[in-house]
Amino acid sequence: MKKPALHWLGLALLVCLVATSPVFGQGKNTSALTGRVTGEDGGALPGATVEIESPSLLGGVRTAITNDDGRYRFPEISPGPYTVTVSLDGFQSVRREGVVLSLGKTTDIGISLSIQKLEETLVVVAEAPTVDTVSSGTSTNLPSAYLENIPAGRFQPDVLNLAPAINNDSAYGGGGSSANSYQLDGVDVSDPDGGTPWAFVNFNIVQETELVGLGAPAEYGSFTGVVFNSITKSGGNDVKGSFEAYYTDESLTESNSDDPDLQSGTEKFYDASLQFGGPFIKNKLWYFLSAQYLADDSTSGGPIRTERDPRAFGKLSFQANEKTSSDLWVEWDRFDVTGRGGDLSTPLEATVTEDAPEIVWNLSTRTVLSPETILSLAYGGFDGYFYLDPASGYDTPGRIDALTGIASDNATSFFLADRDRNQLNGSISHHAADFLKGDHDFKFGMEIERSTVRNRYGYPTGVWFYDNYGYEDDPGTDAYDPTYYSLAYQGGGYDINSTNERLSAFAQDTWRIGSRVTINPGVRIDLNRGSVTGGEVFSTNPIAPRLGVAWDVQGNGRSTFKMHYGRYYEAIFGAYFYQVDPNSFNTLDILRVFPSGYRDSAGSSPPTRYAIDDNLKHPYVDQFLIGYDRELWPGVALSTSLVYRENGDFLESVSRDGVFVPINGFIATRDPETGQARSTGQATTLFNYLNAGDDTLLITNPSGLERKYKGVIVSLTRRMKNNWQMFASYVYSKAEGNVDNVSFSSQGGGNAGPSGFLDTPNSLVNAYGPLTNDNTHQVKLQGTYAIPKWNLSLSGNYTFLTGNTFTRRVNCFVLRETDTRCFNGFEQTLGRYYGEQRGSQRLPDRNEIDLRAEWGPKFAGSKVGIIFDVFNVTNQGRATAVESRDGSNFGTATEFNAPRQYRIGFRYTF
Repeated sequence: MKKPALHWLGLALLVCLVATSPVFGQGKNTSALTGRVTGEDGGALPGATVEIESPSLLGGVRTAITNDDGRYRFPEISPGPYTVTVSLDGFQSVRREGVVLSLGKTTDIGISLSIQKLEETLVVVAEAPTVDTVSSGTSTNLPSAYLENIPAGRFQPDVLNLAPAINNDSAYGGGGSSANSYQLDGVDVSDPDGGTPWAFVNFNIVQETELVGLGAPAEYGSFTGVVFNSITKSGGNDVKGSFEAYYTDESLTESNSDDPDLQSGTEKFYDASLQFGGPFIKNKLWYFLSAQYLADDSTSGGPIRTERDPRAFGKLSFQANEKTSSDLWVEWDRFDVTGRGGDLSTPLEATVTEDAPEIVWNLSTRTVLSPETILSLAYGGFDGYFYLDPASGYDTPGRIDALTGIASDNATSFFLADRDRNQLNGSISHHAADFLKGDHDFKFGMEIERSTVRNRYGYPTGVWFYDNYGYEDDPGTDAYDPTYYSLAYQGGGYDINSTNERLSAFAQDTWRIGSRVTINPGVRIDLNRGSVTGGEVFSTNPIAPRLGVAWDVQGNGRSTFKMHYGRYYEAIFGAYFYQVDPNSFNTLDILRVFPSGYRDSAGSSPPTRYAIDDNLKHPYVDQFLIGYDRELWPGVALSTSLVYRENGDFLESVSRDGVFVPINGFIATRDPETGQARSTGQATTLFNYLNAGDDTLLITNPSGLERKYKGVIVSLTRRMKNNWQMFASYVYSKAEGNVDNVSFSSQGGGNAGPSGFLDTPNSLVNAYGPLTNDNTHQVKLQGTYAIPKWNLSLSGNYTFLTGNTFTRRVNCFVLRETDTRCFNGFEQTLGRYYGEQRGSQRLPDRNEIDLRAEWGPKFAGSKVGIIFDVFNVTNQGRATAVESRDGSNFGTATEFNAPRQYRIGFRYTF
């Protein structure tokens, strides 16, 4: 009997869940407001009317009645500023203004009513508590007011690096961007191939971003780093909007390197964006529209690289009735680049042209089934492609001169990536008061994902030439005729396809025991299935438990002690399994080509054979969190966290049938001038791989692979008050293991599927140590100070990071310490292995400050802003990557940080 497709099974289960279940709190794109209404004596006041209103709240004023304990609840409402009004016969009404609800947070506000003495409503302007006493996790919120003021780049996924303990997209020591879940309005829009960002939306359509990773509940899955969830802006009852434009060019960019090859050269950059929204029908139907055009011309000493990125966004928000609201948006963008890959050695005709359009969509609805129950549904995804086409077309082969390193004629290869992703999320929440020794906020949900991946790689005309590679007699002539010959690399491409299917279900509870203790248990299961053209080849069913506790230490909502344990599993990636399709890869033939036209074989490389372990397990991370949050003063919160994370069940490929012979000897380097071997004195054992061409690589969970993270995270947040705001953090951490914490790496594992890391055991020599993103000390300070009488605001962004690590890699091995020649008795190409303990060397520390000044006079309800940014104010120059291969260039910079740059901007808000 044929098995039902996983997505159809999930859809059926989701329908059953919605139809049979009788949800509270905040969702992935909402907030929650709770509290208790009391009298002057502190006693509960049941039957009080609580009304909330906000420009962010579609449908107008919402009302709730306090229960027998005086408590009120507003679950799953839009983040933003609120006014709360409480009234009860015989008591003076109170209106509390300036209550700001943050994405993903439950804000608890207690209100005291006095016996009525005056008819007027008492107006209280007081800030909402900055401490969440319900959640046992720790998240970082970046609202639009913060994002609009901090001097930063305009690439929206880079925002996550502003948060504590996240650097180079590596969150809490995790495996780079592949370990993260990139979401828009709660639906994942990551690349289904390797998990990296795929949807690059306009920076200005984001209302707020929440980074969820430490102590995340069961609703969050498919990540081992952080969930980067951005919610999009909506319209309102009033027409509002803005126009922004930024500009910089070569004359506004300085130099911080003497090497022109390393100097980042901006020829011209401009970015213009218009967005506005308002009502079609007040309190019923809102719209929001946005358009952006970004142009960036730059050079690395060679041809001009031109980037052109048009983007458009449209959103409708609809309140069908008092119980049901919906949002629908569509985003279209292109990412077009000419001259990609150009440098001093690569002229324009030898570059590739990037063509990358896409469309992204999201439809969500929320229905109040009863005062205690809410149903939420969301469907989102994208469809697009990412093509790197040869600049000179597909009818001309590319060439590289081995003597000069200069490319000519055409790019040597092309890469074509097609993607689509469809995901349906559904959840139902239910509040059960005074049930099983407390109040419970249950939430049950499911997610159905179906994504497809296609990657094509090859050479224009099927071949590329490595000219002047060797010097020998030309066999195609009768006389002795020594000459240079070329190597022709022919075939060797691939056309790989995968289909990813995932059905996830979760259950979680927020269990209040008394007034001060909350327990947060939860569990999640992911049914992952992966298929290639020959059928299903990948199947895992991981179960992820979560358990946390939050304790309101003083009982006043201003300090919380929390503990949490959770297991988090990676997403399903096409890169995990598509290698097993034997018909997707072609044999690579290498030919010697002489000027006479004579050709002969210089070798052949058949496709590597892969198989998948029948007992394969899904990669995960176990995370332990202990935290303490304290409101120091109104609007100022201190958060401290101790974090321990340990990864398990890494997925890698290893030899299944290999014959390995151990050879004892010593690690050796090469003399930069003579090339002679020099023993380092470190004895080791390498392995001779006798049957590399006949072996099969098994995709499995090899034993002995490790990645651990220990961190102390301290942050201080001050909301905008008295004209200034601040966010400061310090992190002390250690990331170590023998699997690196970057997205893609063949030099020590990674996070996005099998690599060449463990094809032989030689890669494990010296492999344990500090990982690449092991930034021992991290300081981040961001803030804004406004001077209203001058219409001026000043903002800054300071970052200090201990430098990333790097390690010398060698390809020399000697049998005796006195040997001066590298041992060449390996059947396989030895390749490079670690010549010293991983992480023995470090790049320079990052110590940069960016500043912004904005002059913004107001008139007639509008505001004009003139913006001046300075990036890398001190013009610090430092290598961000170096040559790690042993030799005369070891340790020399291959990439450099951006120099001091000035940017001017204009902003009109109405």
